[in-house]
Amino acid sequence: MIDIMGHTPHATTLRDLVVLRASYGEKPFLICRDETLTYADSDRLSNRVANSLIAHGIGHGDVVATLMYNAVEQALIWFGCAKIGAIYAPLNVSLVKDDLAYSLNDTGAKMLVVDEELAPAYNAAAPALDFKPQVLVHGAVDVIPGARPLNDLLQGEETLPDIEVKGTDPMAIVYTGGSTSMPKGVLASHLYYIAAAIRYEEIAEATEDDVHYANSHFFHIGGQQFAITSPLYLGMTGIMDKWFSASNYWNIVHKYGATIIDPLGTMMAVLLRRPESELDKTHKVRVGVGIASSQVRRELRDEFQARFGAPMLEVYSMTEMGVLMCSERLHDRRIGSCGRPHGWAEVMIVDPDDNPVPANTQGQILFRPKVPNTYMIEYVNKPKETLAAWQNLWYHSGDLGYLDDEGYVYFVGREAHWIRRRGENVSAFEVEKALTAHEAVVDCAAVGVPSDVGEEDIKVYIQLSDAADRPDPAELVGWCKERIAFFKVPRYVEYVEEFPRTMTKNEIARHELRERGIGAPWDSNTGNWIEA
Repeated sequence: MIDIMGHTPHATTLRDLVVLRASYGEKPFLICRDETLTYADSDRLSNRVANSLIAHGIGHGDVVATLMYNAVEQALIWFGCAKIGAIYAPLNVSLVKDDLAYSLNDTGAKMLVVDEELAPAYNAAAPALDFKPQVLVHGAVDVIPGARPLNDLLQGEETLPDIEVKGTDPMAIVYTGGSTSMPKGVLASHLYYIAAAIRYEEIAEATEDDVHYANSHFFHIGGQQFAITSPLYLGMTGIMDKWFSASNYWNIVHKYGATIIDPLGTMMAVLLRRPESELDKTHKVRVGVGIASSQVRRELRDEFQARFGAPMLEVYSMTEMGVLMCSERLHDRRIGSCGRPHGWAEVMIVDPDDNPVPANTQGQILFRPKVPNTYMIEYVNKPKETLAAWQNLWYHSGDLGYLDDEGYVYFVGREAHWIRRRGENVSAFEVEKALTAHEAVVDCAAVGVPSDVGEEDIKVYIQLSDAADRPDPAELVGWCKERIAFFKVPRYVEYVEEFPRTMTKNEIARHELRERGIGAPWDSNTGNWIEA
């Protein structure tokens, strides 16, 4: 029997785990937007989906993508895929036109399930697809030509398909923000999720009696782990909603008796701005998990803990590393640190040439797993990027930090050109690619600047052509809104005659632009220029 860090896992595949947990019967497994999916129905109905997928020509290794808001149907699609060895690829519901076409082409999905209200985004992207997937709609089918109803997938037989699925088989593609390129699809195995669930159990000291209110989405590894795979592994109940709502947050916590939460930094800031209430400390929450280090000022985290009465545990987490690879524990916390790997991985801090640096010296954070098959398999369709990430047989995070003398990890900042906005990783390249497609834009650079709600806002520096019809900033922001997801659209616009550039490669010196801060740009929130 397989051993994972001293644990004998309940199952090594999601397929077997769903079957095993059917014994929990009518216990709620997932409550999403007030709709309940029980453990028994998770198994029974996902068998229907699995057999229907086979009938539609989906087999082992084929990709089924979704463009859907959080819904219990998403779990059934994922479990149905897992039962036949197919690969589940949930896409960000904010994607539109160009970036939706890119991600869907990257998956090579044979089938796509789309929410009715997201049909316009798919229809706009469809002409740019390299292939034509089978399309099913969650809702009215006439919104997409030639589509079929999602209900078709629930018409299959309820017997478990006789297909071999191994723990090392690919199970999902999760997209993560690129640093100097388009988003990369992280291909993850069944064992990747099993190991992550065990780490979650250790960090939160979770049991089947816990209820986790997850504040993310099926297309995020956080939503997948906190609402789906970890609760499933432990026999818990997971709670999800369509979107985060500050005004309704504690109402939901109380309604379902949540004991574990995972608010991101911006969510914490917004919740603290709400009027104080008797709900603040009359809940059952005993711990918060997943507060990525440096997402939020420590003073803000301390204020959140004091007001709402629950310890908030920091973790260092990346999709590529199987998430929650480094963490605080309730009994092991150190100010300023995001914890230790607790035996799950080796951590090394290196200089630009990958040479280890002494303790308390800043450098790039590198990780290496101590348990096989618990990190990503690869970046989909990106062999060069995969090899680069694993240079010298260590995973290069692209993040800066240091280790103290006792091996605690301290996250300092992000080395690569990405921006953290509203809980999303945004590639500067994606924003720049959209803007440079405008005929008036010669060159541009996107950087992160401080946000008043935590994390960052996006500022773009734009060099215009000498054409007579020069666009105003509102036109360029509108141009972006038509082509990329809303969270990638810049807030600030500043025009430049030329860019500062590096001496070695003549590249835009982004670090110099970041150091300028907000400055005196045009602000899309107010429609006005900020005075210097």
